[in-house]
Amino acid sequence: MAKEPRDFKLLAGAALAVSASLFFFECGAFNFHLPPRALLWDALLLAALAVIGEQLSVEFAEGMTLTASNLPILLAVMFLGPAPTIMVAAVVGAWGSWKESSITVACFNVSNFVIPAFLSSAVFAYLHGLFGFNLDHVAWSLLLAGAVANTVHELSNLGLLSIAGKFKYERGIARFWRGEALPFIRSLGILTALGLTVAALYASAGIRAVFLLFIPLFAAQYMFKLLVREKEHVAKQKELSDQYLEMNIGLAAAMVVLLDSKDESTASHSAAVAMFCRDIAIGLEWPEADVEALHLAGLLHDLGKVGTPDAILQKDGALNDEEWEFIREHPVKGAEVLANLAAYRNVADVVKCHHERLDGTGYPNGAVADEIPEMSKILAVADTYHAMTSDRPYHSAISSFEALKELRRLAGTKLDSRYIEMLANVLRDKDLSYRDGTSTDFMDEYRRGRINLRLRGKTLRATDFTGGAEVREDPRVG
Repeated sequence: MAKEPRDFKLLAGAALAVSASLFFFECGAFNFHLPPRALLWDALLLAALAVIGEQLSVEFAEGMTLTASNLPILLAVMFLGPAPTIMVAAVVGAWGSWKESSITVACFNVSNFVIPAFLSSAVFAYLHGLFGFNLDHVAWSLLLAGAVANTVHELSNLGLLSIAGKFKYERGIARFWRGEALPFIRSLGILTALGLTVAALYASAGIRAVFLLFIPLFAAQYMFKLLVREKEHVAKQKELSDQYLEMNIGLAAAMVVLLDSKDESTASHSAAVAMFCRDIAIGLEWPEADVEALHLAGLLHDLGKVGTPDAILQKDGALNDEEWEFIREHPVKGAEVLANLAAYRNVADVVKCHHERLDGTGYPNGAVADEIPEMSKILAVADTYHAMTSDRPYHSAISSFEALKELRRLAGTKLDSRYIEMLANVLRDKDLSYRDGTSTDFMDEYRRGRINLRLRGKTLRATDFTGGAEVREDPRVG
């Protein structure tokens, strides 16, 4: 337990001493308009209502707490007098003490219920003597005095809190009031209006009617508390889901890095493809969520090659039929890994189809035209382009100009011409390092995707992935 600052201990002790003095000073003041026993029973009932209200209090926004505990205190202020009011306030303050790990804080909290209650009760008693209104009838003077008393109660409560914050946390008093001013004004207006409504009912119908009113009031507050808890639960679940998503991204990225140890071109190729995919989607003015989904698919599209034998990945010559079968499996294997990660199931569909072709000559399913997701069609263009412009064991790199010429030859039969032309448009004003994909690396693209997904935290929809195709050159491409 942290040691309490000396000044805060002195403040809490002084406040507790003042509270005790006020109670003993007022303990003989049960000479108001009601008989002492009736007054005492009303005080006990209001104390019970205040405790229930405090138990049901709920913070629904920063600096904004919903509670009905102040309403019984206001009724005590207006109709019972200082001593019963102090009793009600002390009971409520003491009830919350069990939650505190510090005796000093518990003592201060009790005092911060008692002192504002006494001050507001004294102000109301003064106004009652000044205007001489009848407590048994609703009058504007009665309601006005109640509004003034409630304002005094709230101001004195926050005033003591600001001083305590200064001594305990070294938080400036002016800073505290600047932060609390707007919530205070809003809560004061609502609380005063509600309190005066209840006070009018008390004056005209008595404590029993007030008790009946508090039943639906507490029920509504309890339901609101449940709703806030549910909202907090959903927020926590979202936080955990985002953390899980980041963990999954890291796992998938680690597998690509592992693959790079077998085939050292894989990570750089994946980074370049992801970069091209992202910029094509941006050029098409796709929604940000779709851009980042396609970027992620490009980054992880060769994930399934982890299980491909090194001899096949690094082979200089043509592949035989058995080796081709291994290569044809990598889109499916990559999709299977991603499909097991809930957040990537739709991205898995894109990865699975990135070697399909418009004319049905692709793999693994021989899908045609509109059967291929649109994102897969873009991925196919980017994948094929970079495979042609980078050195591989089985071929040397060709220029960007020659690669675009070859892509256009495949347009309409194997690749989608729209996305080829968008890639050409993207490349038009770029330098050589961008055109050959060396302007980025895998970790740069991984961090970009990780940050964007964490900031947005959105789940991709199945409707985001319709249509698609890809180019099919050497099966080791992409």
